Amino acid sequence: MDVEVAYNQSEFDYRRAEGVNQSSLKKILQSPAHYQAALKNKLIPTPAMEMGTALHCLTLDGKEAFEAQYVKKPDGIKLTTKEGKEWKASVGRKKVLSVGGKDDPWNSVLGMDESLRRLAYFDPSQDNYIKHNEVSVYWEWEGVECKARLDRVDYENGLVLDLKTTDSIEPEIFTKKVIGLGYDFQAAYYAKAAEVAFGKPFGFVFAAVERKAPFTVDLFEVDEEMMAEGIAKCEAALRLYRKCSESGEWPNREPLVRKLSYPSWYQPYGKMEEPATEEDLF
Repeated sequence: MDVEVAYNQSEFDYRRAEGVNQSSLKKILQSPAHYQAALKNKLIPTPAMEMGTALHCLTLDGKEAFEAQYVKKPDGIKLTTKEGKEWKASVGRKKVLSVGGKDDPWNSVLGMDESLRRLAYFDPSQDNYIKHNEVSVYWEWEGVECKARLDRVDYENGLVLDLKTTDSIEPEIFTKKVIGLGYDFQAAYYAKAAEVAFGKPFGFVFAAVERKAPFTVDLFEVDEEMMAEGIAKCEAALRLYRKCSESGEWPNREPLVRKLSYPSWYQPYGKMEEPATEEDLF
């Protein structure tokens, strides 16, 4: 297939378009059955994920798009009451963000957005700011039709930027999140999409912002070693995907035999301290 780049494409149209996306494809590295399960089982978003989606809308699509899709819940109103239900009906299909509570979604989204806009990358006053966000790319890799939706493309500097909300931007904590959630796979997949689309190598940067005030932001640039590992994972996943697609078989992995032993913190029963008696205390 020819490479296709779509600007300002709606998320609905992107999801409906043909092509394998990275979020489901990386599951195939666990097993082809895991990939099929990821396609069939709809992911229920957590509050943190919903805040991340709202932030993407505000920061990347702009205030007008955000206000068309989101609304702040009035103070003191409960959506389970008659008054609350009537108010909810009046806002139509807009998603409701509450104020206060543990997460304080409305104010947290606004705070994260304001913090991100201090960076030149996310300054909405620059030319073609919206155009360079949410860029969809369609291409072929390892004989598989692929698609990617890039948060932000910096053509001049050859960078793809991806927004991530997080509990902490401490490097050790964020790195564990990157590895645990397969963000290295995403980085390689998206960098490859940009390279194919625009004809030159691209680096990849995570713009990580904390969900709690003061909404600290750090930029994490994926190094060459992680990018190479991510590319290797992508290519292995695509080859396996193609094999399964051609055979029509999507097997689970074989059972493993694992050693079960006590962890380091376990205190053997025979070495436990005897409970104190009344004589010991007095």
